[in-house]
Amino acid sequence: MDFVAVLDQAIALLRQRGRLTYRTLQRQFQLDAAALDDLKDELIEGQRLAVDEAGRVLVWIGASGATALPAAPSFVEPLQQAPLIYTPP
Repeated sequence: MDFVAVLDQAIALLRQRGRLTYRTLQRQFQLDAAALDDLKDELIEGQRLAVDEAGRVLVWIGASGATALPAAPSFVEPLQQAPLIYTPP
């Protein structure tokens, strides 16, 4: 499996669980120390999707960094809603 495929699967697993130890990532994806360091660097620094906790755990923070979507326009029209009162027929 190539590195990008491992990265995508690690992102999905981290998003689902919220927290993963580095040892879990090593076992799940059969990573050696160098590949684990590359994965950590990409998730923490490259994508800014996770933070390190005590050098042992990755914690999901989501896409709040540079990969976030552009800001919404300042003016948004209100949604049309049906009346909230129910009158039986």
